[in-house]
Amino acid sequence: MATKTIKQLVIAKASHALSSPRKTNLVLKAIVGRPALLAIKQLAVIPKRAGEPVVQLIKQAIGNAVSRFQASPDSLIIDSAFATKGRVLKRAHIGGRGKTKPYERTTSHLTLYLRVLTPKAIPVIPSAVEGSHSTKKVVKSTKKTK
Repeated sequence: MATKTIKQLVIAKASHALSSPRKTNLVLKAIVGRPALLAIKQLAVIPKRAGEPVVQLIKQAIGNAVSRFQASPDSLIIDSAFATKGRVLKRAHIGGRGKTKPYERTTSHLTLYLRVLTPKAIPVIPSAVEGSHSTKKVVKSTKKTK
């Protein structure tokens, strides 16, 4: 009989982060698949501005996992993370001859999924039980030496 394992996922979202989704996705793709606590340490030394809201998002997700599943922070792995386009702030630079140069400041919505690792039960193999004898075959070589 096959046992069905249910994957426990924790979701954390942040809206209107002041970084474009393209730049934020570069940071998020670097941490997918890593343990959550290791990702926080990695983002502390990354020279990207988008690292700060991502660290806050990971801490929020860790808090969600601890309160919802009573999981230890060491057992959390970043399953997936992505950024989508948020609202656009319209700004302007002062240009030459008194003109204004408009530009758009894009924000991003961040989504992070954490996977809670559960300890697996180790099956007991009869030969691994104490007191049992191992049956190892010794193969002799047929090569003759002088």
